[in-house]
Amino acid sequence: MQGKPSATWFLLPIWWEDYFIVANRAHSLWNFFKRQTKKGKSKKYLNTKKLKQKRMNPFFLIPIVVVIAGVVFMIIMNKKLKTAKAEINLDSERTKYEQYKQELLTQDFSKVKQWMKGGNIDAITSASVPQTTSNKIQELVTDGLKNVALSTIGVKLKRIETDCFWVLSRNDLHFFSTDTVGNLDEHIVFDNFRIEEAKLQYGGILKSQLGVYSKSSEEYLPITHIITFNIDGSPLSLEIHDRLNYTVDPTDMLNMKKQLETRAKYQIVGEKFVSILQNKFPNLKTA
Repeated sequence: MQGKPSATWFLLPIWWEDYFIVANRAHSLWNFFKRQTKKGKSKKYLNTKKLKQKRMNPFFLIPIVVVIAGVVFMIIMNKKLKTAKAEINLDSERTKYEQYKQELLTQDFSKVKQWMKGGNIDAITSASVPQTTSNKIQELVTDGLKNVALSTIGVKLKRIETDCFWVLSRNDLHFFSTDTVGNLDEHIVFDNFRIEEAKLQYGGILKSQLGVYSKSSEEYLPITHIITFNIDGSPLSLEIHDRLNYTVDPTDMLNMKKQLETRAKYQIVGEKFVSILQNKFPNLKTA
C-alpha cells in the first residue's frame, strides 16, 4: 500500500525549477566576474606595458645621460686643471720676461706694436677705465668734464668697455683703446710732465660694474693700480692691470695646460709694468 505522498514530492519540481534558475543566474554572475577580472587584468597589463614602453623610450633617458656626462666631464677637467697647475712654476717662468714680451708683441699683440709705429716698448699691459659700481654713477656725471679736459690735449675719452692697453715707451705712457672689433679707437699719450704729476694707488681686483664672480675664478681676474693724472686741474683716473687680458681661444677649450701656460705668459709680462713704471717715475711709488 502506497502511502500518501508527502508535500516534499509536490514541492520538488518547484525546487528543481528554482535550482536551475539560481544555477543559471549564478553561472551568469560567474561569467560576469570572469569578464570583469579579465578586463581588469588586460587594462593593468596595458598600463604596465605603456609604462615599460615609456621607460624604455631613449628620449626619457637623455637628461640622465646628460647629467652623468656633465659630472664626469667636470671631474676630468678639474683633474687636468690641477695637473697643469702643478707643472707651472711662476717664479721660474718670471725669469723669461723679455722672451715672453717679445713673443706676445710678435704674435698675440702684434697690433699694439703696429700702433706704436716702431716706437720703443719697455713694458705693456692691459688697461681700463674705472667701472666699479661706486664710481660708475660718478663717471656718468663727470664724463663731460673728462671729455672737456682731454679736449685740451686733442683727444676725447669715451666710455670704454672694450680692450685697452698701456705701453711705456721711454718717458711716455701710451693709452690705447679699441672698438668692438679690436681696431684702434683712441691713442692718448701722457708725457713725462703729466706722469711726474700723476698719482698711483692700489685698486684691488678688477670686477665688472655689476659682475658676480666665484671665489675660485678670482685668481684669474686682474689686480689693478689706478693712476690719476691732473688734466688742467681735473683728475683723470685710469686702471693699470697686472696682466694682459686673456680670452680663451675656442680651439683651446679642452687644453687646460695650454690655457694655463698662456695665462702665465700674459701675467708675467703684465705684472712687470707697474714696477718698471715706478723705477722711471719714483713719484708713483706707493706705500
